[in-house]
Amino acid sequence: MSTHRRLTTSLIILMLLMSLPTVSADDTDGDGVDDAQDDFPNDPCASKDTDGDGMPDSVMTNCGNAGVVAYTSFEDPFTISSVKYTDTGNQSVDRYLWNNVNEPHVEHTQTTGSEMGFTLYYESNGGVGLTDGDYFGTINYTGTVGNFTDGNNGYQMSDVDGITTLALDDVTADTMVMDMFLQETDWESADYIIIRFVTSTSSIDLFNTSGSDIDTTFSAYEDVWTTLVLSIGGDTGHLEVEMQTNSGFEAIYIDNIIFTGSASLTEDLDDDDDGWSDLDEDNCGTDSLDDTDVPVDTNQDGVCDAIQETDNDGDGISDNNDPDDDNDNWPDTDELDCSTDPMDSSSFPNDFDGDFICDIIDNDDDDDGVVDQYDAFPLDASESNDNDGDGQGDNADLDDDNDGWSDSDEIDCYTDWMNGEVFPSDDDGDGICDYLDADLDNDGVPDVDDAFPEDPNETVDSDGDGQGDNSDSDDDGDGFDDITEETCMSDPLNSDSIPTDFDEDLSCDEVDADDDNDGAIDSEDAFPRDGSETRDTDGDGQGDNSDLDDDGDGWPDLTENNCGSDSMNAHSTPADADEDGQCDSDDLDDDGDGVADSLDAFPDDGSEWLDLDSDGIGDNSDTDDDGDSVSDEDEASCNSDPFNADSIPLDWDKDGLCDALDADIQPPSIYDETPGFGFLLAISMLVVATRVRSRRSKY
Repeated sequence: MSTHRRLTTSLIILMLLMSLPTVSADDTDGDGVDDAQDDFPNDPCASKDTDGDGMPDSVMTNCGNAGVVAYTSFEDPFTISSVKYTDTGNQSVDRYLWNNVNEPHVEHTQTTGSEMGFTLYYESNGGVGLTDGDYFGTINYTGTVGNFTDGNNGYQMSDVDGITTLALDDVTADTMVMDMFLQETDWESADYIIIRFVTSTSSIDLFNTSGSDIDTTFSAYEDVWTTLVLSIGGDTGHLEVEMQTNSGFEAIYIDNIIFTGSASLTEDLDDDDDGWSDLDEDNCGTDSLDDTDVPVDTNQDGVCDAIQETDNDGDGISDNNDPDDDNDNWPDTDELDCSTDPMDSSSFPNDFDGDFICDIIDNDDDDDGVVDQYDAFPLDASESNDNDGDGQGDNADLDDDNDGWSDSDEIDCYTDWMNGEVFPSDDDGDGICDYLDADLDNDGVPDVDDAFPEDPNETVDSDGDGQGDNSDSDDDGDGFDDITEETCMSDPLNSDSIPTDFDEDLSCDEVDADDDNDGAIDSEDAFPRDGSETRDTDGDGQGDNSDLDDDGDGWPDLTENNCGSDSMNAHSTPADADEDGQCDSDDLDDDGDGVADSLDAFPDDGSEWLDLDSDGIGDNSDTDDDGDSVSDEDEASCNSDPFNADSIPLDWDKDGLCDALDADIQPPSIYDETPGFGFLLAISMLVVATRVRSRRSKY
């Protein structure tokens, strides 16, 4: 950088610093007027505003007004009780806190020229709400912060149990500075603080951190006043301070917010606001600072009677009293200084920036607050410096020191954006500085989750042995290498998970075809982990070797083997006619009727055992046991023996009713006594009938 350029930069910085308010001086803007009597205590270009309309009675010539355009230090006209909020009940809903019934005010409306107003908004996050010591507003408590950086008051936001947003009025400025104090408490991970300048199209962060970072990365900000600086570049917007906290007590204090820029004050041409300009009152002999003392204008033509004379421009003001005789909007004195004709409206000075200071005497032609001598762009109000000499002004230049890093990135990364030899470190070359880079080695794993944040080849160390899993052959340190564990289906990342080898044959079960080493492969072994069992025929969960009834048919294997049935087939069971649990081949009384099979005519029928007449029907169900064609019942009634075929009832008259029961016994007829008589009679009758038919046929 050239000596001239360094001098230019130094003078600009000096001018800016000279325009900023100081903490301890009684004349903050250094204009020779004590702050208590200065209506514009932060602006060296003006000090008096008689009618209180926000416009100064006069503005210092050639002051340029390149200084404070807006500020607040939370002092006058504040009182400690008028712009604060403390919890007054269950305020657990979203709200603008200044207009709720029974709640104190936390809003302040702008009351002087460059002093800023502000409002506060609260948004619930579902917690206890504003009920446990919450506080937002102006405060003069110095027990935590020591002295405030400007005056006795500051602004506190603490224990909000939700989200609070402090918003200042809109402002147009080039630069902003503010002081911040974070109280060191137990910040939680969900807590955060964001300080930003918000325009209609964008947002620029001064400070952005979560609760977990406050106690680590941003710990340097705790318990100390820190000044934050932001380059705004002439944008219009407003400052926001947003804070979220939960159950703990967390606090932020702010003070001395100052916006600087090149905005110009407009001089009040009627200081007492009586309708007559100060110049007219001076010419007419009345007091321009007393609204009760006004000029006499008999004909009410706007020209007081005292100066009713020659009027070159016909504006009703005599030339002797008209500051602009040709009515070209340039005062006659200025035209004389600028070498133009004050009596000719077509002759007027050149004025590039339209500030009514002609260019030949204006030391700041573009009115950007930097005198032309030190302005790299004297006819461009949006630019004044070109730090890197690339022909692009610093305000528009996204990289003022031309080091390849944008100014915003360098600000975020806490490097000097105006020094090309100082730039952020970026070890992984991803364009994100190491200070902000959540993944220093650019391996896709955030540093907080990366066991090797500076080694792109490693991210995890499962067994904590200092060797990353990618190169470690035994990731979980259990003594089994990862390949073996993967083959054997155990977890190579869990030291409690190791390959199983039931039969200890040094072949893990996952690849061992016979886990219990009993000679039966696992796919055919009903008990692959029991060397004493291989089959379970009946599927009862008990191996055949120990099961006394392999087929589960209720018959012990030994009994089935003795009785000739298949002990491995549930459909093959021993014959047991009487179902006494003893198979027939071993049972001496198969049908269980109490008669031994050797004496039982029906050994398989428990209801029969005798067949007297051997007709195949047991006597118990046979109605004629002796087979003499007389029922047992009749024989019993007729006094014959139903068990003796030779013993039949007597029936003398052959009427089918035994004599013992027949009350009418008849002697036998010829029919009964002559054998074959009936047959012979039938033959005789047939012969007679044949003859009769033959004889009839002859006739």
